[in-house]
Amino acid sequence: MDLTETDLRAAIKALADVVAPAVDPTDALANEQLRLVTEYLRFLRQRVDLLHRRDRTELRHQLDMANALLALDAPCSPGLRQALQSSTEAGARLFDAADATGVQLKAATAAIAAAVRECVRECAAWPAPARDRWERCVLDTSAARVVFEQAWYLPLGFEPAPAEVPSLESLLARPA
Repeated sequence: MDLTETDLRAAIKALADVVAPAVDPTDALANEQLRLVTEYLRFLRQRVDLLHRRDRTELRHQLDMANALLALDAPCSPGLRQALQSSTEAGARLFDAADATGVQLKAATAAIAAAVRECVRECAAWPAPARDRWERCVLDTSAARVVFEQAWYLPLGFEPAPAEVPSLESLLARPA
């Protein structure tokens, strides 16, 4: 039986009922940190059941970017092209695996991101048209990830235009 939600609720209660009254009210930094930690634990409690779907969504974003970049047929060095291709293929297989763990999904996401990052570094030496297409593709395919991050962290209250952010549920419901 998973007790994560119960444990988070207990931690929040302990911070509010035991730790907060013991903190010196004149210690602004300690009170601010206590508030931030408590708010983040509340946020995590709201999101804990969505973490695996988040991992899959992050991998989907990286796969979308990598596939779009590979379709450009840019002048990557053979080694980097191979790294991008192989990490993308491995990520796609893992994305389709019903039993993929969060650790595996995160590792696949990181492998694709690393290959993209190295290609972006290399593209600085490419002819301008190829470099510009590559950089534009990275920016364009990153837009969906930015929107997802805005929706994910919306409850923390930092978004300047919360009404403009799509619902997290709609973004997580995107078909594979």
